[in-house]
Amino acid sequence: MSKRAIIIGAGLGGLLCARILSRKGLDVTVLEAADVPGGLLHSVDWDGIPCEQGFHSVGGLAPGEALEKIFRPLGLMDLPWYRANVDEGFPFLRLNADSELEKQHILHPYQQSVWRLKGGGDTLANALAEGLDIRYGKCVVSIDNQVITCGDNSSFEADVIIADLPPRQCLKLVKDHIRPSFIHRLDKLETGRPIFTLYCLLEPGCVEWQSGAIFLDGKLMIHFAEPETGILELLCFGEESPEKMLSLARTRLPGLKVTKYRSALFPGYGILKHTGTDYLSAKTPLPYLYLTGQNIGLHGILGTAVSALNTCKSIRL
Repeated sequence: MSKRAIIIGAGLGGLLCARILSRKGLDVTVLEAADVPGGLLHSVDWDGIPCEQGFHSVGGLAPGEALEKIFRPLGLMDLPWYRANVDEGFPFLRLNADSELEKQHILHPYQQSVWRLKGGGDTLANALAEGLDIRYGKCVVSIDNQVITCGDNSSFEADVIIADLPPRQCLKLVKDHIRPSFIHRLDKLETGRPIFTLYCLLEPGCVEWQSGAIFLDGKLMIHFAEPETGILELLCFGEESPEKMLSLARTRLPGLKVTKYRSALFPGYGILKHTGTDYLSAKTPLPYLYLTGQNIGLHGILGTAVSALNTCKSIRL
């Protein structure tokens, strides 16, 4: 009989772990509180217009590069990827001066090649979710001796549990004893600032659409959504005045005309890795419980993909 693995959370890390472990022959079930897969890969709807939450571009997807080596065995290179402007296609981390270590490791793939995906993060999330046993509307409220209980009183028992959750949030669910030193270490780790996004509906033809991102003075990222949406996204770390963001954007795009906008504040890039000691292992003090996601390794699509691989390699099968 194959081992049973339960994955909490259908974000990128959880979905990747589910696909990898399924290929290894484990019986995998994913529990997701929302009614769609993807976490921050999933776009939000604004009057019928899809707006990305956390997916913009990826680096290192050309043949032989880091992300391509992970995605190809999973069939993800068959998705409609297309090249973006490499000159300004660096990740949003370039704006965040908190961690030099992260910059050194994350920027390199974007210096090799930059890619976007037709349909955005939803395309990637749906491809990963296809064929998986995902139970939607399952909000986990406790983990007790390998038994997971959800808010609807359903329960699941597993040989292996993987939490695609922030580590502190995961530990709040655990009823088994966790040694104080592990909790103390988590409490000392610094979390990145949230990302403030301004979604701007543009007057048609006011600016020329670009495939890459524009970065202004380390303060603002300008990202063009797919042309048919008419949406321009302005992003910065921490909440900022929309008027100030638009004013700064017009220094690069003087013809910018916005008919309306909406704003949203999203979680940042998880635990910051100033030094090697800031990295968490996928293993927890409990032999059946593992962590995955950008809090374990580096952030972004590549960082989360590498973390998922490391999580699956860590599991005692």
